[in-house]
Amino acid sequence: MDRFYRGFVAGMVAAVPLNAWSLFSYHILGLTQRRLLDWAGMMVFGVLPRTAVQVVLALFMQLVWSGLRGIFFVYLLRSIGSQGLIGKAVIFSVIVSFLEESIVVLFKVPNLVRTTTGTLISTLVGAVMWGAVLALLLRRLDTEAEA
Repeated sequence: MDRFYRGFVAGMVAAVPLNAWSLFSYHILGLTQRRLLDWAGMMVFGVLPRTAVQVVLALFMQLVWSGLRGIFFVYLLRSIGSQGLIGKAVIFSVIVSFLEESIVVLFKVPNLVRTTTGTLISTLVGAVMWGAVLALLLRRLDTEAEA
């Protein structure tokens, strides 16, 4: 598997526990006011996903977006090196999450523009989780590629 696909696969797979956290934080903890799939749904449909089909499509698009984030990270690694991979992936993820949050504020995306403290905390926990899982998956995929 080449660099592009390693980044894409690792990014998508890392998004599985991220989305599980998002749903847990929303439905069980009540910490956040929105799920990641709500963010994706607003970007794709212009409204919060309401039907089962919209939820599935929004979740799929969120996974694809996470794959793209993984691609960006693996190509960034060519410049910054892979020493301290987990820390670099977490920092990258937190920065990208900040940029994503900033976009919805700058463009005043309905249903997403206001962020509570709980939502931000949930987003940061998810960003750290996604970055750490991404790094571990990339390390494993790189080891398998060498074998």
